[in-house]
Amino acid sequence: MTEKKARDKKNKDKLSVTIIGVVIYSIALIAVMVASYLSVKAIFRNYDERSLASAEAAGQEAEPTPEPTPEPEPEEEAEEPEDEVIDHELPSDELTDPEKGVVDYSQILFKPGKRNPNLKWKDSVFSRIENVKDPANAPVNTYDYRRVSVRLPGNDSSEYKIYSDPETDAVEKITEIENCGDSRQVIDYYYDNGNINYVASYRTYVDKPVDISSAAIEHRYYFRNDCLVRYIYCSNGTATEYSLANMDSYSKGTADQYDYLEEEMINRAYIVYNVAPSVKETEMLYGYVMDEFSMPMEDAKIVVRSEADDSVIAETATDGDGFYKVAIDCSDDDTYYVSAGKETLNEVGVYGITAKHGSGKYAVETIYLGYTNNGALYPSQFVVRDATDPNKPLSGAGIMIRRGFNNRNGEVMQTGALDDNGTGTVALTSGSYTAEISKGGYETLYLSVIIRMDHQYAIGFAMPDVAEDTYRAVVSWESAPLDLNVKAISSDQAKVINSPVDSLGLTTAETVTIDNAGTDDYRIYVTDFGSITSGDMMSYNMTGSSAYVDVYDSDGLLGKFHVPAASSGVIWEAAEIRNRTLLPVNSYFYAVENDTLWKTR
Repeated sequence: MTEKKARDKKNKDKLSVTIIGVVIYSIALIAVMVASYLSVKAIFRNYDERSLASAEAAGQEAEPTPEPTPEPEPEEEAEEPEDEVIDHELPSDELTDPEKGVVDYSQILFKPGKRNPNLKWKDSVFSRIENVKDPANAPVNTYDYRRVSVRLPGNDSSEYKIYSDPETDAVEKITEIENCGDSRQVIDYYYDNGNINYVASYRTYVDKPVDISSAAIEHRYYFRNDCLVRYIYCSNGTATEYSLANMDSYSKGTADQYDYLEEEMINRAYIVYNVAPSVKETEMLYGYVMDEFSMPMEDAKIVVRSEADDSVIAETATDGDGFYKVAIDCSDDDTYYVSAGKETLNEVGVYGITAKHGSGKYAVETIYLGYTNNGALYPSQFVVRDATDPNKPLSGAGIMIRRGFNNRNGEVMQTGALDDNGTGTVALTSGSYTAEISKGGYETLYLSVIIRMDHQYAIGFAMPDVAEDTYRAVVSWESAPLDLNVKAISSDQAKVINSPVDSLGLTTAETVTIDNAGTDDYRIYVTDFGSITSGDMMSYNMTGSSAYVDVYDSDGLLGKFHVPAASSGVIWEAAEIRNRTLLPVNSYFYAVENDTLWKTR
């Protein structure tokens, strides 16, 4: 064999060895990645199952049950410290700027407790109030519920949802939703007799239910006696766990980061615990006032009154854009109405406004005021169809007209009827009205009617009778061919309910039905599917559609919600059904996760 041939053979042998090595390395790398992914799922699945089993074995009582004991340790090290009683209350003026009312988490008001490597986390709250295997029946769904807002430095804001045990009044969970511009930072704090026990946090674009036992939770903090005894970080399907017991084995950088997380979260958790329950719970009413030519009405007088005794609750006036906002105290015992008026314009009322505990914002539909000297009558046409089958006309229904929006009990000023095609005509002057439309086999429809020189019609969708323990939500709108979708999403996304009808074109209504609702928490969203799929996230299409969401149960109409005016975005969280109570939310979002929840019908 020549020297050249020998050298060529040697090079081929090297190449073969290299290729084989690369193949073996690739197979090993894939195996490691798969194992890592499976281990992440196993960590959360096994942990949740152990925690739930512990809680079930304890009969879901408040007495905490420790996690299964790890491998035995020497007796002097395995002895578990007792729980400490720690005072975490501070005067409220130490927690906020008294002049600006700003909550500043950079204040160091609370510090970690004394460390003991033998401390172990006790699942004393999470599994007791959150049922991860059956979130529809989680006790936390029946807890007393409040929703408050505060300002942060830099003019950002946070919303707190406060959950209290109805038997003890103890605050056991607070959810903080910090507005970070496009995204939201969501932090769930769990407290055991005032001591922070567990914290979970994640980022999201749209405030929505998430599976609290899944890898969607990025950070998990486990506390005992104000010490961070364990921390799990999850990113891109990989979970990394750190513990106080293994602190001596960590590098200085890792130990410093662990210290920082402990100090940061202890301080923040107790500031939230002190601030959130002390903030006054209010509902913000806001909207616009226009004249019959759609011109903004500056300095229109806005008065909020109690429907029970007509007492004045609040007053304000519109600005140059015809915009107003006013805060009212939340109460479960009263309903309110807003009246708008100005000099030579007819006064208009918006009725049936609730401000229950746990309410968000209330977007009052745009009020149009007709001029008192304009007595012109317009032949106003009504078109009404079946909400569950929008191509089916509601024939033979009766019509009663009242002044104002959502006016269900006021003086009837006009009557009429629908023909076999579900249409009818009533002569009306410019203004804002409610059409009560009734027919056997259907819940009574209260249709908002706006009559102007350039707008002399109203389209409504009547809901067939609703069964017991069932809710139905219908979204309807005027502008075609918008493609709006309605969704009802339950706790932990255990149920995502879509309309069986895809409304596009002249059929402009969609309905979702929530059967066997029980006490589960359902949140109702409307999405501008067309703008989402086209990438136009700052679209004004939905806000200009005059969309409504009407929610019904077996007793009839529970509430009516109007899409917020002059808002850019593609997702509208209209309302929440919580513990059999309908709450207004009216949050609007212009950034969307890249997932099928919003990008499919």
